[in-house]
Amino acid sequence: MIRNTARALITQDGLLLAIKKERPEIGVYYTLPGGAQEIGETIEQTLQRECLEELGMDITEHRFICIREYLSRNHEYSFIMKEVHAVEFIYECSINATGTFISSQADIGQIGTEWIPIESIKQSVSESDQLSKPYKFPKTTNDFFKEYLRDQILEPYRSTNYES
Repeated sequence: MIRNTARALITQDGLLLAIKKERPEIGVYYTLPGGAQEIGETIEQTLQRECLEELGMDITEHRFICIREYLSRNHEYSFIMKEVHAVEFIYECSINATGTFISSQADIGQIGTEWIPIESIKQSVSESDQLSKPYKFPKTTNDFFKEYLRDQILEPYRSTNYES
């Protein structure tokens, strides 16, 4: 089954808002806020709902920036969910808040939110050694940041099969 997901890229003052997660087999890692589209809602409604659930905050503006594809069996966390095929719609978003957020419906493994310096993200995505990275992201998010943070200009979408 293929599912659509919406992801929020929220930045303010050189910081990016990320969902902080922890799993025993992975440790602490970070993801973009967002999740799966439900039947009967638009992808923008999904974006709004997921941000409200995970951040406890409404987004005030959003601008579509790209589509990414995720095939779980080709990635490092495939042991968690082997048969996920997601088409991710990523949006630049704004909110009218800073600080800590309280989720109303946290994801499995979500232990909080964190404003991460974008310069630290750039450093993390350029490090090849997992242990030396200040922040750990799933490979697809890591690859997205490499491309997006380079110039904040994305190449047209191209399907890529990642081998684990």
